[in-house]
Formats: sequence, C-alpha cells, structure tokens
Amino acid sequence: MLAGLLSAAASVLIALPVAGAEPCNTTVGETASQTIQSYLDRHPDVKAQLTAQSQAEGGGPDVLGFLNRHPDVRQALITLANQCTS
Repeated sequence: MLAGLLSAAASVLIALPVAGAEPCNTTVGETASQTIQSYLDRHPDVKAQLTAQSQAEGGGPDVLGFLNRHPDVRQALITLANQCTS
C-alpha cells in the first residue's frame, strides 16, 4: 500500500512542473486553499489527475482532501502556484 501511495504521489509531483510552464495570475494575499483552487481552476488537467488519485485511494473526488492527506504534494502545488507572485 505504501509503495502505491508513494508511486501515486510521485506521478502527481512529476506532472505539476509541466502545468507550471503556463502563465499564472495568482493574487498576493490569498490563503493556501485559495491559491490551490485558483491554480487548479487554471489547470484542469492537474485537477483531473489529482481527482483521479483521490478516487483511487477511496477518498472521493475531493481534491483538497487529497492534498490535506498528502502534505508533500500540497506543498509542491502551493510552491508552484506561488512562483509567479515572487
């Protein structure tokens, strides 16, 4: 189970930089959840992959719940979303 979880997290982390190649319009001062939601709204392919990962774990389609269960993936997504604001 742990190997599957690590593999799933790795596949998500590998996909994130590709989506980061597109321009972003993050608003300074957003909460982490708002930053993530804004990023996912602009990158539906990443949102779809995270939704699929969440469902594969039995967590349903709740992407933020998935990210809360996987803080490493959540932090990578926050970092990526904030790259354009710094």
